[in-house]
Amino acid sequence: MVWQRAEVDGVPAYWAESDDDRRRVFLAFRVGVADEQLAWRGITHLVEHLAMHAVGGPVHDSNGQVDAVTTVFTTQGDDAEIAGFTTGVCRALRALPFDRLELENQVLRAEADTRGTALTSPIMIWRYGAATYGLPSYAEFGVGRCTPDRIAEWAGRWFTRRNLVLVFAGGPPPAGLRIDLPEGERIPAPEPSSALPGTPAYFRQAGGAVAMTSLVRRSTAAQVYSLLLRDRLHRSLRQEAGLSYTPGTSYSPRDGQYAHLIAYTDGLPKNHDRLLSAFLREIELLADHLVKPTELAEVVARVRAARRRASATSRAYGNALRDLLGAEPQTDAYLENALDAVDTEVIQRTAGEVLDSAIVMVPGSRAPSARYRAAPKFSNDGVDGQMLRSTDAPVDSSRLIVGAEGVSLYRGPQPITVRFRECEAMLAWPDGARKLFGRDGFALTVEPRIWTRGASLTAQLDAGVPADRIVPMPRRPAEMIPVAKTRRYERIRARFKH
Repeated sequence: MVWQRAEVDGVPAYWAESDDDRRRVFLAFRVGVADEQLAWRGITHLVEHLAMHAVGGPVHDSNGQVDAVTTVFTTQGDDAEIAGFTTGVCRALRALPFDRLELENQVLRAEADTRGTALTSPIMIWRYGAATYGLPSYAEFGVGRCTPDRIAEWAGRWFTRRNLVLVFAGGPPPAGLRIDLPEGERIPAPEPSSALPGTPAYFRQAGGAVAMTSLVRRSTAAQVYSLLLRDRLHRSLRQEAGLSYTPGTSYSPRDGQYAHLIAYTDGLPKNHDRLLSAFLREIELLADHLVKPTELAEVVARVRAARRRASATSRAYGNALRDLLGAEPQTDAYLENALDAVDTEVIQRTAGEVLDSAIVMVPGSRAPSARYRAAPKFSNDGVDGQMLRSTDAPVDSSRLIVGAEGVSLYRGPQPITVRFRECEAMLAWPDGARKLFGRDGFALTVEPRIWTRGASLTAQLDAGVPADRIVPMPRRPAEMIPVAKTRRYERIRARFKH
């Protein structure tokens, strides 16, 4: 057996021998960005940084990481160092070093400045909005405003014995190890939010990339499909048509049941329409037609070989995370049988699942076929309330309506609306500007100086949005504050024309 399951002080622990002499431990908690709320985004990251600082040790030997649904602490060393690190993490989580809070806020801001925007961030916002699995695509608005009491409460709820699994590489857990954390409870991954009325769908995004994300059930068939689609995209887009340099795919578990399947490519602006057509054609062909058995057999053989090369530690770690997310661990025999069951019909059904849940990011002006519906650019309706006109009216016909339920911005016949009860965060600048983020992913900015009778807007918005959703922002330079763009005679002339 390449991995084993045990318990350490009542906590599930997975362990395996390693190919070298290194010993390693992973403490994986079931909490991540998807569990947060947008206005406090970054609180889990703060807990991880504070705990890692308290533990100390060489930075190349120890690390912490927060993703959508897990937070992991890890180090390597001998048994004594493994035990000391594990004990130290537990101690730090129970008594975080809040004297370090402001410095860690600075570190996280610096880290954010060096972090690029992920290719799939816009798609995740379109799928999930400003909550759950859409949250990793937003800034860490909570950094700098989380108080010690709030952070301690968050740590006490999530970083508990029942919400933890352990992984040991290089042998069984050290004898006598204790896990000194609150008992707590195992908390399942969050139920996903939704921002789209249906799929398959598409939206336009500036840039040179075409990308697609789909939601599929976690399975061996979906992993085989991902590799099969990558092969086809590479052959079609790069080798045959010369349209792209980097077509690729990935399969990434979201929770215990579902995974995100991602496909992407890039190309020159003049080739965007051809690139989109060729990209979608490969996805649709796999859904509409059976793959050749010889093509499938070659991909299955590669997956089988890769699995057999995988280290025992990676298998133990993967099964520990499955346990943490509420899925059954998988033995080597189960995985072999699952590969044996992947045939052409299974792949076609998986391809249909991919296509049915697809969201496509389109870089050019050409829309996909009628198979894909356009993602909504506007809200379904607006709020009732006081109507304000632009200070550039009638040159600018925009209207802003602020009422008891929320705010709607009209730049034509259809509005963008954020209702106060669905506002996940509102950025608040000292000059009175406000930016509201709705749960459905829509956002709008209100600049009081560009609306007639706009002096009261700030107070109305501050009163409507729940206080804990308001995020104070630093003062803006005067040149960044918008003012009326037209001169008086232009407005008078437009009024007479109107």
